[in-house]
Amino acid sequence: MRQSAYAQVMRAGSCLLMAWQVWMVWYVASHEADAVEWSCSADDGCASDQLAAGAPVLGIASALALGLLSTRFLHRATPGVMVALSAFATVAGWRDALAEGQVTGDTVTSFHLFFPLGEFTVAAWLAFLWSVAGAGCVAAGWGAIVSLRRTAGLRRLSRRTSTADAVLEGWRSVGRGRGEVLVVFDDAAGVRHRVPAVVHRAALRRDVRAVFDTDRPGDQARIRVALRRRKVLSFT
Repeated sequence: MRQSAYAQVMRAGSCLLMAWQVWMVWYVASHEADAVEWSCSADDGCASDQLAAGAPVLGIASALALGLLSTRFLHRATPGVMVALSAFATVAGWRDALAEGQVTGDTVTSFHLFFPLGEFTVAAWLAFLWSVAGAGCVAAGWGAIVSLRRTAGLRRLSRRTSTADAVLEGWRSVGRGRGEVLVVFDDAAGVRHRVPAVVHRAALRRDVRAVFDTDRPGDQARIRVALRRRKVLSFT
């Protein structure tokens, strides 16, 4: 196995393990929320030595770590996926607590992050969390669409297309942050092509690849410019 492929397998495995941790921590945070005993004082505030009390803070830290690890795979969908995963895990914890008879929908309980968020019924917490999960799914979907468009992800899956490192030359604005450039790249045979294309201004500051029709590399209607991924964390 090549070093790059091995690195991706290691990264994917790390993401799966971290995703499991995010799920379990947020699950415990809600499943055991009603059993947490807090000691409060006017000077020091509230504290508890139970795992469920600190689980939300650990859940936030774990979600941030997972986001850094998985950005290479999820791109702009990463924040939405992290929010949705955390919210769904918290919902699952409270639903299981309801099923086991630990709480009822009318049970009033508190939930702490870095500070108490207030005391509400389990039903109210669930309604809030379903809203958060829905918002996370919408954000993830929108981020995925933007990423697929900027990286030409769907087009690159076609067997009729090839990719090559490219350089962008010139800039003629066509409005709304987009402009026409010349995409300069060499095809598999080493033939250089200079094909006009419309790109977002952000592409001028990034390394890019040309995604082109293998049989007609100079076809302006089929050329796409894909932004290369930024490396947040690297295993290589």
